[in-house]
Amino acid sequence: MTQPVSPQDSNLNQIPRILPVPGLENPSGNIYYWDESPLFPQGIKRSFWICGVAAGEIRGKHAHYQESQLLVAMNGLLRVRVESASGEVSHFSLSSPAEGLFVPPMNWVEVEFSPGAVLLGLADRAYDESDYIRDKKDFGSKH
Repeated sequence: MTQPVSPQDSNLNQIPRILPVPGLENPSGNIYYWDESPLFPQGIKRSFWICGVAAGEIRGKHAHYQESQLLVAMNGLLRVRVESASGEVSHFSLSSPAEGLFVPPMNWVEVEFSPGAVLLGLADRAYDESDYIRDKKDFGSKH
């Protein structure tokens, strides 16, 4: 399911997919990092983390017009449902900081948290409320 990323990729024609997060693993501990990625040619403009979510609670429930994100499970299990503007639905499970889910613009995201799960999000844009589509009826193939 992991697909390589090339500098020729354009956020507008990419699909949501699991990507490996570079890192080093050794007996004293593991380190993972995200830098110089063609997914975010202008760099990471925002990072956020979500924790303390009740088991089974769904977070997200929105799409972005322009923002791309990489979602990483820092702890626990995240079950992610992604729906494209054309109505195609994909399901992903994240349970390791060694991989992330790339979500390009115009994809509706819903994330279910296991007990103790922590989500780290990396975004290619600063927070902008006008970039959010928060009402599902305003999202989809009719737009």
